Amino acid sequence: MTNPAAETRPRLVLIDGFGLIFRAYHALPPTMATKTGEQTNAVYGFASMLLDVIRQHEPDYIAVALEGGRTFRHESFEGYKANRAEMPDDLRQQINRVRELIDTLNVPIFEQPGFEADDVIGSLAKSCSTAGFSVIVVTGDSDLLQLVDDHVYAVLPGTRRFGEFRFYDRPAVNERYGFSPELIPDYKALVGDTSDNIPGVPGIGEKTAKSLIARFGPLENILDHLDEVSPPRAQKALQENSETAGASKVLATIIRDLDVPFKKESARVSTYDRDAAISLFQTLEFRTLINKLPETDGVHRHSRGDESPVAKVEREPSNRTLIKEAAEIDHVAARIRETGVYAIDVETTSVDPMTADLVGIAIAVSPVEAYYIPVGHSAWSNVTLEQAIASLGPTLEDPLNAAYAHHGKYDIQVLERHGIEVGRLEFDTMMAAFLLGETSIRLKDLAFNRLGIQMTEINELIGTGKNQLSMNMVSAEQAAEYASGDVEATFALAEDLKPQIAEQKQAHLLDTIELPLVPVLVRMDRSGVAIDIDYLRALSDEITTRFHQIERDIYEIVGRPFNINSTKQLATLLFEELKLPSGRRTKTGYSVDSDVLESLRDAHPIVPQILEYRSLGKLKSTYVDALPTQVNPATGRIHTNYNMTVAATGRLSSVNPNLQNIPIRTELGRRVRRAFIADHRPDYRLYDDAVLVGADYSQIELRVMAHMSGEPFLVEAFRANQDIHRATAALVYGVSQDEVTSDMRRVAKTVNFGILYGMQAFGLSRDTGLSRADAQKFIEQYWARLPRVRAFFDEILQFGVANGYVETMSGRRRAMPELTSTNGARRAGAERVAQNMPLQGSAADIMKIAMLKVDSRLRETKLPGRMILQVHDELVLEVERSAMQDVVRLLKEEMESAWELSVPLLADVSTGQNWNEMGEIEA
Repeated sequence: MTNPAAETRPRLVLIDGFGLIFRAYHALPPTMATKTGEQTNAVYGFASMLLDVIRQHEPDYIAVALEGGRTFRHESFEGYKANRAEMPDDLRQQINRVRELIDTLNVPIFEQPGFEADDVIGSLAKSCSTAGFSVIVVTGDSDLLQLVDDHVYAVLPGTRRFGEFRFYDRPAVNERYGFSPELIPDYKALVGDTSDNIPGVPGIGEKTAKSLIARFGPLENILDHLDEVSPPRAQKALQENSETAGASKVLATIIRDLDVPFKKESARVSTYDRDAAISLFQTLEFRTLINKLPETDGVHRHSRGDESPVAKVEREPSNRTLIKEAAEIDHVAARIRETGVYAIDVETTSVDPMTADLVGIAIAVSPVEAYYIPVGHSAWSNVTLEQAIASLGPTLEDPLNAAYAHHGKYDIQVLERHGIEVGRLEFDTMMAAFLLGETSIRLKDLAFNRLGIQMTEINELIGTGKNQLSMNMVSAEQAAEYASGDVEATFALAEDLKPQIAEQKQAHLLDTIELPLVPVLVRMDRSGVAIDIDYLRALSDEITTRFHQIERDIYEIVGRPFNINSTKQLATLLFEELKLPSGRRTKTGYSVDSDVLESLRDAHPIVPQILEYRSLGKLKSTYVDALPTQVNPATGRIHTNYNMTVAATGRLSSVNPNLQNIPIRTELGRRVRRAFIADHRPDYRLYDDAVLVGADYSQIELRVMAHMSGEPFLVEAFRANQDIHRATAALVYGVSQDEVTSDMRRVAKTVNFGILYGMQAFGLSRDTGLSRADAQKFIEQYWARLPRVRAFFDEILQFGVANGYVETMSGRRRAMPELTSTNGARRAGAERVAQNMPLQGSAADIMKIAMLKVDSRLRETKLPGRMILQVHDELVLEVERSAMQDVVRLLKEEMESAWELSVPLLADVSTGQNWNEMGEIEA
């Protein structure tokens, strides 16, 4: 393959603008947007591909060709591109940003009225290659491969993943088509082109076209030798459609003789204003693309004139100190006491706080004064961990000194494991950014997007794979620079975020719920939960036996073995061999995901078997076999990590392992919960006779909906402690509660819960077996009987559209700019999310408040009990049996008084030796 880099000619890259824009738009998710809601998937994708091409091919010059409106091809053939849909509105809105990006990079744009970008590129490629350039055409359209010549090359995006490119010189084009590049228009003349609506010759396909071109060459030669053309049907097709073939070739041929003046100095890659580019990337939140920007020649030329859009923060020079002697730590502690506030960040060997060793502690007492204590760098043994703890511990533990952190929960966990308990977490920049709806809450991204600071990533510093990143892999001096930058940025971000937190009325939420919950979750993570490993091993053997039996049953039904885990083989079996109704298609074929299979459950006996096979496999690999490997050898327990900044509703999430996704509606899922036990092992137990106590909020989201909507029926039903689903069924069906059947209650229950998530008639029909008409009728009657619920949801949407966000009872906000999206699917999805968020988010806030109250009471009363699990609406404690009644009473009191609603908050309390077999107990 020819390498243009080997040529001594200056190198020119010509970009097919819309070819890359459309590629980017369709390849990247439409959810890519800035915190203000500006959609950026096409802009980001175009920028990424453009910068990748510059980096890979190192051109001296670059230009972009664009187009707009009708061209001479439309005039000559009215059907030209007639089958193309209009540009989507959400893409059209991004075009100006793409132009701004091109302009900011000082890349000239070439356009010619009446001609396509292909013609502009073709003419530039010809004139510039003749003038001595090596030309690389970057496009998303294979039509431009016809331009490839001795000094003209083409680069097309790959088909496997975004950001992949395929390079074409003459031999590569020959390999793809079987003929030289200049014959591609002849090929299109024969086979046509559905994307451009070029008709071609009916009846002639790719194989015949290639053989004709291989034998005769261009279309004109083929027509001159019609009597030699075979097979006869091709000869006849050409005779009857020779004029169409000729017109198709004209449409497919790129013009190469337009007068397009090219001034190379205006297209030089290095002549752009880097600060302006960084400013634009800051606005668009494209921090990850900064390192892809090409070098500049130091002369800033920007076509927008003398304006300076750079959003840089002027900062004082930093004063960074690497602590070399233990005595110097006393100075750090003194500075903290003098200022009363500090930012802290720990450098460790692992992302798991339960196993991470301390490498260093970074502390800043202002945005420009930072210290690094290298306790784990082998070359700096003058400072030991014990000395750092002894000198620094009392100051950090003093609640008079306020700590700032980014992801402070991690820092606190690591420090506590090493003997320091942080006295007061005053502000967490990650948590604040999350509450403000920042699109990225990573420290480096926030520093760039909000402060204009470009920070070094750890993998850039260490230069290795992500699985091996640890600060002890670099010198103490390097670590000091890196870590000091982190705490300086944390300090500066805290000062930047605080006013906006106050302005958006998030301070109360942050100060009274989120920050106080951090030490509670730290204690829960540290406590962990015991599991019965022997039980799980026996369950694994049982599942394996059942797994193999199902496999044999499936093979017997089919009559042959096949790979049940192969999407392609399974789709072929279900939809081609068994002729089951197919669902949606993906890029690789028919979908066989769980939703599709569930819809086919009753269509064939094999489907339930496949669903059970998958369920068994997932539970076995994710929990039954995995949980024993995740037991911490030091504690003998599993320590999940609760996250506060993942779910936009404010719900806690659980990782490593995720204990919130264990299915509880299946018998097998409940058996997995059976493995979570009250710890009685002599080596690890905290209590002599432990028991689990659980409390589960009863229908909390429905109760929140009753309170927030003020729907009289729901309020009165809950106050009267009625069966809410039976009461709803009686209301909607117009019968007495005594006349409500189990099926009627089941439908009402499905709607009561489904309505929280925007359920429509299709969903109700699917989940209950009702006909679509009956499901629609029930929902209409539901809205008619509960008008305040309907009005409540309407008011949420109206508020969201007017304000750009929706909020919970505690004021937690979720930005919802998609509510005004011109994309109907995005807008409809946003409406469903917006309607549910105030309910689910309020329930999550109530649970957090309850956890704070329970933790406070346990510490105050010194009762032998500790919280160990939180799963959505459920809280699980491990307690000493002798204190069980006191803890049950405490738990019920605090959970039911967490928030004053217009309806009672109820928590059902239960106890047992394991998480699954817990019986209700009266408080």
